[in-house]
Amino acid sequence: MEEKQQPSDLFFDLDRTLWDFDRNSREALKEIFEELAIPVLPKSITARDFIAVYEVENEKCWRLYREGKLTQSELRPLRFTRSMEGLGIPVFDGMETLAEAMGEAYVQRAPYRTALILDAIEVVRTLRERGHRMYILTNGFEEVQHIKMKNSGLEPFFDAVFTSDALGFKKPNPETFNQCLIRTDSQPSHAVMIGDDLECDVVGALNCGWRQVHFNPHGVRHGQQIWRTVTTLKALLDLPLMNPQ
Repeated sequence: MEEKQQPSDLFFDLDRTLWDFDRNSREALKEIFEELAIPVLPKSITARDFIAVYEVENEKCWRLYREGKLTQSELRPLRFTRSMEGLGIPVFDGMETLAEAMGEAYVQRAPYRTALILDAIEVVRTLRERGHRMYILTNGFEEVQHIKMKNSGLEPFFDAVFTSDALGFKKPNPETFNQCLIRTDSQPSHAVMIGDDLECDVVGALNCGWRQVHFNPHGVRHGQQIWRTVTTLKALLDLPLMNPQ
């Protein structure tokens, strides 16, 4: 009698894969800018101006963090300081204090926002009902990623949340993926990584022998050979997400 195939273990990235990071972040930043920055910064600078520069500087800071060149405590205010500098604002008394306050307010507010990528709940519910073990594997901070999971309604569908803080390694470091296999009693041929970040999620998983699904809603072109690419979360439901025999 032929043995029935078993559902693969699914490891999802969180930000920009399930949790709508861009929308949630922009809403929080606009609120914080209006409350804390408008009374201090030149009146000609709008929240939209600030957010556009912040998003560029934030990505730069996160890359430094992943490379071990910035600590968590350094990253949080630095991205706000660099944003003000990027807008051409001269250094002023209180700039550092403002950056600290904005960084703290962001961490306190953004994770509680609940916007998800289209169809996220429906898709993870269906995959769970199909028998998949499901996990979150994220480079986000331990304290905030669990808040996002709980408040957005994602938490009940996942067996565990693995953050870079808790693992001690950041994607795409191979040890991040190896630690997840150890902690879930899984193996490379049974694991599927689903994420939007080509370098951290997809290439990281590829290098460790996992199957990879690139969530690429904007159709960004690249030269990587990927197991599967989807432009919507619903497309995950049509993939052969079973363990190879």
